[in-house]
Amino acid sequence: MAHAPAERTGFLQRPSTGLLGALVAIHVLVLAVVVAKASSLGAMDADVGRAFRIATSPAVPYRAFPVEFMPLQTAADRLLAGGTIGAAATRIALLAFVADLAAAGAMLWGWSRRAAATYLILALPLLPFLYLRFDLVSVALAAWAYAWLRREREELGGVALGLAVMAKLWPIALAAVFWLRRSRRGLVVAAGVCIVLGLWWYLTGGVKGPFQVLSLRDTRGWHVESVIGSFLWIWHRGDTYREADALRIGDVATWMKAMLGVALLLVEVFIWRRAAIDRRDPMGAASLAAVAALGVFAPILSMQAAAWLLPFAALALDGDDDERHTAGVAAVAIALTGVIAIVWRDHATAPAAWVPWLVVLRNLVWIDVVVSWIRVPVLERPPIEPQPLPRRRASDTVPDGLDAVLPFDAE
Repeated sequence: MAHAPAERTGFLQRPSTGLLGALVAIHVLVLAVVVAKASSLGAMDADVGRAFRIATSPAVPYRAFPVEFMPLQTAADRLLAGGTIGAAATRIALLAFVADLAAAGAMLWGWSRRAAATYLILALPLLPFLYLRFDLVSVALAAWAYAWLRREREELGGVALGLAVMAKLWPIALAAVFWLRRSRRGLVVAAGVCIVLGLWWYLTGGVKGPFQVLSLRDTRGWHVESVIGSFLWIWHRGDTYREADALRIGDVATWMKAMLGVALLLVEVFIWRRAAIDRRDPMGAASLAAVAALGVFAPILSMQAAAWLLPFAALALDGDDDERHTAGVAAVAIALTGVIAIVWRDHATAPAAWVPWLVVLRNLVWIDVVVSWIRVPVLERPPIEPQPLPRRRASDTVPDGLDAVLPFDAE
């Protein structure tokens, strides 16, 4: 049975300003290396190349050519990824670094130095490739959405959540926490932000944009790093081929997509209905499991999806034993993703024969993030006992003064 968090000791219990500064300095060092090698990294990185092509195309995204990204990411690519491939990689890295610090700042302001330091440590294995991705922007927005909600500024939290969803679709899973906290205004604001940006998306890109995002540019195969795709990969159930800047295998049937969608919906409902009766903070392990479930049932699981787990794993590590166990499993998945990024640099080409087994191992650990939390016993909220009515004192009924001698009601 789970218990309340025990008093903990260690270097992260009350991290000093010097420790936080040292962790930030490591992140700055990684940024400096990425910027120094921007030209070579950009030429080899498929995601930077995709952003560069979107930025330099004279055609209108979504209307003239399909784009798999949400509109805020596409707008950022158009704004930042032009010029040369090296300049594009540099600007993308700078944006990712600012978002990285913003996410750490949300953890610091919304929770504690411990949460911020934990986030900075968990992110380290991912930084060499994550600074060439847009995902940290959505992570920062999601972290600030939770931080503002926790500080009872639900309108600002709603703005951040709406922006996060329009930057990357995955933060939509976090809307349940606003509902559980009865933050109706936050949800209305988030919906309003999505509607306004969606209208802009429609006016500039036409009606095809949402379908291109949901279908990942009409890709037909399993991403080899996805849960199902990785097993097809190691079992040699077909040849791998390049599609939409990634290696894929097999063919994802429409009925299979429908089944995965239904399964994801059922798991999400189970996680959040469970969180509604659990007295633990849903911003920690429950959010971690809900976000991890998105990767379990998706036909694509890119390396940068590990960044989505960072703030919630940091919060769960500050919870009770069961929450810390789930967060520890997530930390292993994050670390394995970092290893995959090191041993498999060009994801548009086939890696060494043993790398698919490493991908399968990462995916099994990723699945366990969800399973380990679902198996945890619920800590039900204590029942609210009715307060006894106060009894009237005898002196309250005894008349005194003028009332004591009047034969009738003074009123």
